[in-house]
Amino acid sequence: MEIRRDNITLRDFSPEDIEDEVRWNTTHTEWMRADMPWEEPEPVDEDELRAQMAEIMDGLEDEDIRLRLEIVSDGRHVGFVSSYFLNEDYSPADWETIDFSKNAPDNHAVRALGIELCESEVWGQGIGAKALLAFMEYYRGFGEDRFLMETWSGNRRMLRLAEKLGFREVNREKNAYEVDGRAYDAIVLELR
Repeated sequence: MEIRRDNITLRDFSPEDIEDEVRWNTTHTEWMRADMPWEEPEPVDEDELRAQMAEIMDGLEDEDIRLRLEIVSDGRHVGFVSSYFLNEDYSPADWETIDFSKNAPDNHAVRALGIELCESEVWGQGIGAKALLAFMEYYRGFGEDRFLMETWSGNRRMLRLAEKLGFREVNREKNAYEVDGRAYDAIVLELR
């Protein structure tokens, strides 16, 4: 599967992406600090990660609704977009009850979107906005028109991106996270 928008492409994971995935989860982890700085990255077994990624590639069927697509910008693999399901009250949906071959409304859930630009030198170039717009168009093809995003009040880049795309805050949990001795809120944003 491949989706193009301007100078970016969203596509399925491929064998040449495996070493990027290993690097992003072992030595090049700055993106994790931007996403969830209150959590320490867990040690990763590189061979196990390689095997997991190969298994994911082997298990993908053409008709499957994708939960993750890789971001390629100007020919370079720079990150990924992903999705998961939240309940109407913004709590995580029970993964054991989700039918991943169906869209969010059929699962009585709302699709939440995530984006990880793992190569920090491409931050601030509009790649994230293009990738999320293309990802939402993909899901709109399945009749989905409601999207959520979760972030924290210290992630200014994500908050600016969400606002630029028309997302609005719908839920806030005060002082949910502590980062470097300072409290931050958990935020859910929605686009309808």
